[in-house]
Amino acid sequence: MTPGLPRLPLPHFVKERHNETSCWCPSMKAAFQLSKWYLDCITDLGDASIAYTGMVNWGPIRLHYSSVLESTAHLVGARHSLRRQVEPSIDGGSLRWRSGALKMEGEWQADSPAIRETVFASDAGVIEWQCFMPRARARMDNRVGLGYAEHVRMTIAPWTLPIRTLRWGRFSTASDWIVWIDWLGDFTRRIVYWNGQAVATSLLEDGQIGFGDGARLTLDRSLVLRDGALGATALSVIPGVRNTFPARLLNVNECKWRSRGYLERPGSSTVEGWAIHERVEWPK
Repeated sequence: MTPGLPRLPLPHFVKERHNETSCWCPSMKAAFQLSKWYLDCITDLGDASIAYTGMVNWGPIRLHYSSVLESTAHLVGARHSLRRQVEPSIDGGSLRWRSGALKMEGEWQADSPAIRETVFASDAGVIEWQCFMPRARARMDNRVGLGYAEHVRMTIAPWTLPIRTLRWGRFSTASDWIVWIDWLGDFTRRIVYWNGQAVATSLLEDGQIGFGDGARLTLDRSLVLRDGALGATALSVIPGVRNTFPARLLNVNECKWRSRGYLERPGSSTVEGWAIHERVEWPK
C-alpha cells in the first residue's frame, strides 16, 4: 500500500476462478457501474495536468478513486487518493472541481459545444460518453491553458467488452479542436469530431489521423505520461487489487502521451497545438 493513502475497507467477496487462478471477488454476474470524470489542462509550454475522479460499484464493492498526473518539461509525477470526492460541479458553461485529498483545484470555461454519444450498447450494459468541454479555457492550480472535460458512465464490466484496442485523444489550438475514440475488436466503432462536426477519417493511428478531405493531424508522441499494465500503474494503489479484479482488466496495457500536434490542410498553413492521447490494449 502506498504510504499516506487511507486503507480501503475490503468487502465480503465471493470466491471464484479466473484464468485458472483463485481470487476473492464478487460474482461475475454481479451488477457493475462505473462513473469516471477526466479533466485536463495543457499550458502553452506543454506542461500537462490531468485529473481523474470517479467510483466503481461491483456487487458488494464500493470503490472511490481519484488521481492527478502532471508533467513538467520531461518529468512526470502522480498522486492518488481512495477517499470519496465531491464530483465536479457544472454551472452553465463553467465546471469546477476541488480535491482536498489531492491538494488540487481547477476550473474550466467552455469554449466549444458539448458532445454526447452512446459508444457501446448491448443486453449486458452500455457505455455513455459525455464530452462536456472538447476545448476549454482551463486552470488547474497555477497552470493555465487549453483544457478538456468529459464524463464516462459504464454499466458493463470492462473485462467483458468485445474490444482489443482503444485509441482516444484530444487536440486543441486557438482555432481548432479534434477529439476521437477508436474502438477495434469484435465490435468496431470510430467517433471523431472536429470543431463540433462528426467527420470521416481515412486513417487513425498512434501518430497520425488522416481525414477524408485530405487534412492530416500528426502527433509526435514526444512525452510518455504513463505506460504499462493497469494492475501495475493506475490500479496498483488499490489494496488487494490482484485478488479482486479479473486478470483481463489488470493486464490491460495503457500508453498515454502528451504530443505536439501538427494539423495540415490542403491550401492552408499548418496549425500547431498540444494533444493528450492514448492507446489501450486488452489481452486475449
